[in-house]
Amino acid sequence: MKAFFKNLFKKQETHPQLSCPLCQTHHNHFNPLPSFYLDSLKEAGFKHGLDKFETLELNHYSCPTCGSTDRDRLYSLYLQGRQQSNPVSKKLTMLDIAPSTPLSNWIRKQGHYQYRTCDLFMPNVDDKIDITDMKEYSDGSFDCLICSHVLEHVSDDQKAMRELYRILAPKGWGILMVPISLVAEQIEENCNIASPKERIRHFAQDDHVRLYSKNGFKERLIQAGFSVSAHTIVHFEDYAFRKHGIDSKSVLYIAHKP
Repeated sequence: MKAFFKNLFKKQETHPQLSCPLCQTHHNHFNPLPSFYLDSLKEAGFKHGLDKFETLELNHYSCPTCGSTDRDRLYSLYLQGRQQSNPVSKKLTMLDIAPSTPLSNWIRKQGHYQYRTCDLFMPNVDDKIDITDMKEYSDGSFDCLICSHVLEHVSDDQKAMRELYRILAPKGWGILMVPISLVAEQIEENCNIASPKERIRHFAQDDHVRLYSKNGFKERLIQAGFSVSAHTIVHFEDYAFRKHGIDSKSVLYIAHKP
């Protein structure tokens, strides 16, 4: 009998019901990554494969209710944990660059931040900003920021990183994320490639100008002045990744300004 319950509990822990931390709904499955991504990569001849990306849950990509992606859910878990372990008496100023709608809505509801959004092209953001020249913001304007899957679109990503460092306040921190291929030995980039199909073949998406390697991304952040901490599955509560539909090899990069 003891063995029965032990195996039962083990099974429940190994296969928990999926839960979205943004909208608090429960599901047997999240939506998989749309098949047209895989089809476009195959047609263009992308050499790596989506399963070789570091932070990407192919089978449980988006929440059927709010549309949050696996990255959104990962970020919300980090922000929740940070608020619980490091509560602050005042609202932190936060800048979210090219915001994800589900995550943006969730952050606003939390009430922990003086929250501002920006982008060069997106509608309905607070500020129209070129990330490589954020002259609208003075030095040290924000306590924290989110820049997720933006830098791979930018011709001069190192200039953008220096701008992110400049606008961050001393002791500030940021969620800085890009697509990372675990089999890429170095950053592959070429801003002269204009063909959408060729961009997909080299960089996995038709509006990307580079594909980051793990070490290459961290090295560029360090060159911009940041220190970088990598948060893996062991930094979160037991079964959090499986419960919230996050791939076990996902890594959250937090950039810190001294």
